[in-house]
Parts: sequence; C-alpha cells; structure tokens
Amino acid sequence: MVHGAVLLSALCTFTGTAAAQERAPSEEELHSMYCVEVLRTEITSQDHMITATSEAAGMAEPQSREQLISTSSELLQRLAQLEDALRRLQVYMLPRIAALDARALATAIREANADAQGSWSDEAVLNRVRACENPTWAGL
Repeated sequence: MVHGAVLLSALCTFTGTAAAQERAPSEEELHSMYCVEVLRTEITSQDHMITATSEAAGMAEPQSREQLISTSSELLQRLAQLEDALRRLQVYMLPRIAALDARALATAIREANADAQGSWSDEAVLNRVRACENPTWAGL
C-alpha cells in the first residue's frame, strides 16, 4: 500500500515538469499505470475482506469458525499475489515516471478508478482488471 502512495506521489511531483521534458507513455506504461491503480483498489478491498472475515471468525461457532479461517487464509494468499503484482509494476514504472506525460498517466488512473467502481458484470472491464493480476507485458 505504501509503495502505491510513493508511485502516485512521484506522479504528482512530476506533474509540474515542463512539457518539453515529457514524452508520451507507451502502451505498456499506460497499461502499467492503469494496473497500479486497479491493484491498489483491489488490495484495499482485499484488506477489508480479510478484516471482516477475521472479526467474524472471532465471534463464530467452532464449525463456522473453521470455514471462516479457511476463507481468511485464501484471502491472504490472494492478497500476497496482488501485492507481488503491484510491486512488479512499481519497479517497472518508478524509474520511468519522471519522463512521462503526467496528464496521460492521470488519464490511465482515472480509467482504472472508473473500471474499479464500474460494473463487474461487464466482461470487457472484468478482463482488463483481471489482466493486471499477472503483469507479463514488457518483461514484467
């Protein structure tokens, strides 16, 4: 979570960079920035689910508690996968971000936020979001 804030902070820091020093981001860079935001949102959601499941397990009957503990374990494994994907994208983007057009990157972030808040029944949105969980483009 902290790493996402660092990446976004770096983006904000460089929004004032002169346009002459900025270059248009490649498709891979735009996709990476989109995915950084998508993964940050998914990680936050995952954290909330883990907390809720743990709290429920603490108050549940023994039989239900075992199921909730199992669910919590699965959620923790997924969280680790999401955090790994986010870390890989941050390592890819951090050295590039200063040279990129911040407005284009901000557009990618807005698109990610819109998709994250959008309809999960839309197959195209779901496919874009899920693709972020395994970033394989540009050698990631």
